Formats: sequence, C-alpha cells, structure tokens
Amino acid sequence: EIVTEKTPEFKPVEKTDLEERLDLWDKLQEFNPNAAVKDYYNHGMWNLEKMRADLKIYLEKERFGR
Repeated sequence: EIVTEKTPEFKPVEKTDLEERLDLWDKLQEFNPNAAVKDYYNHGMWNLEKMRADLKIYLEKERFGR
C-alpha cells in the first residue's frame, strides 16, 4: 500500500461582522477622529459597505496625497 502525505487544507478564517465592524471603526477613527457613529449606523444596522468605501478613500488619500 502506498501512503502519500497530503497536507491538510485549511480554510482561511473570516472575520465576523462584529470583528470587521470594530476593525473598520478603529481604522476610520485613526483617519477621522470626528467620525460619528450615526454616519455608519442606521435603522439598527451597521453599513459595512460605507465603512469600507470611506476607509478606502482615506487610504488612497494617504497613499497618493489626493
């Protein structure tokens, strides 16, 4: 019998919504200490897409100076 060693396949661990929200919020506040929760929280839900988009803009401004 031939036994081959096969390395186990691991799925990358994804962040939960809460972990992602906290991470995004921390990063947004680094760029904009005056950021308001109301800008990203409506009707009992966090707008993660808006948080991601705004963070992307801040990162591009920092990187490219625009």
